[in-house]
Amino acid sequence: MRTTDGTVQDSPSGGYLIRFAQTYPTTVEDLWDAITDRERLSRWMAPYEGDLRLGGHWLARYDDGTVFTEGTVTACEAPRTFTTTWHARDEHETTITVTVEAVADGAALRLEHDGVGGRDYAPGWHTYLELLELDLAGDRDAAAAFDWDARYAVLREHYRAG
Repeated sequence: MRTTDGTVQDSPSGGYLIRFAQTYPTTVEDLWDAITDRERLSRWMAPYEGDLRLGGHWLARYDDGTVFTEGTVTACEAPRTFTTTWHARDEHETTITVTVEAVADGAALRLEHDGVGGRDYAPGWHTYLELLELDLAGDRDAAAAFDWDARYAVLREHYRAG
């Protein structure tokens, strides 16, 4: 996996600010589609419902159908950037900003999740971004064999130590 380690720092708005920056060997349009199309999101993250356009309300479910987070898209300049609220169960609302841009060797993604209540969001995002990498590469076998829980556990120790 090439996914770059994220950073976790205190946020001026309270909680933590988590940042990831990763370059993928694909186009801006393909990366944008992978992070904004509900069907593609379900391949590497979770089943999404609702409207992922500006002003739209969305929700994501665990495999058992339980909603684990929902939000509203508050800014969107396709295929470059979007901002959405993120309201996980039993937590306060936070903000995610994602930016995609063309770079020499593909498309770069920057993800910032601001105001989260714990460092454990970092290994979660890291794990999901590794699955995104497999999806973009079209490696369905590796994605199917990917043990999210085991990878998260390893990364959780890494981020807690850092």
